[in-house]
Amino acid sequence: MADLLTFAKEGLRTLVVAQKYISEADYKRFDSDLHDIKTSDSTDKDEQLEALYNSYEQGLQYVGATAIEDKLQYGVPETIATLIKANIKVWVLTGDK
Repeated sequence: MADLLTFAKEGLRTLVVAQKYISEADYKRFDSDLHDIKTSDSTDKDEQLEALYNSYEQGLQYVGATAIEDKLQYGVPETIATLIKANIKVWVLTGDK
């Protein structure tokens, strides 16, 4: 897990892999709860799904991690600088939360 700190310091896009054994009964309960949430008329499905997922994403066993360098495409920094010089407002959006 020391590699995770190295990956973070280098600014790499990181994927962590973990596992957890769940019994068949636990899986059936999860699957039923998932189905109930997805087919409900509730207006807070996203919050309910997040709570369900979080309840199962506990006590995971670390398996490993991988990381890649995720550089900007060629010319992007220069393009952004040119847009800013032209008094065009620039917002950079990512897929990160």
